[in-house]
Amino acid sequence: METGEVGSVGAADTRGKHRISAQLKRLEQEFRFLEEELEQLEKMEKASAACKEMLINIETRPEPLLPVTIGPINPMWDRWFEGPQESTKCRCWIL
Repeated sequence: METGEVGSVGAADTRGKHRISAQLKRLEQEFRFLEEELEQLEKMEKASAACKEMLINIETRPEPLLPVTIGPINPMWDRWFEGPQESTKCRCWIL
């Protein structure tokens, strides 16, 4: 009986060593991955500088889906939104 018990302890011991070895390898891989990611972050520009550059590019380019107009297409249309030129001639109660 003692030899059977010793054999089962030896088998359990090798499984424990294998499990610990596998966990150690996984941690080493994760460590290498984090080191690579840190190196990439150090090589990148500062986020604020990149955001400022992107904002400048966006602000200087016209919107591709909107038509480019210098003034109103129909000048008579704007008179409805400008309000009265002289308040003495206006007889509406809102203004």
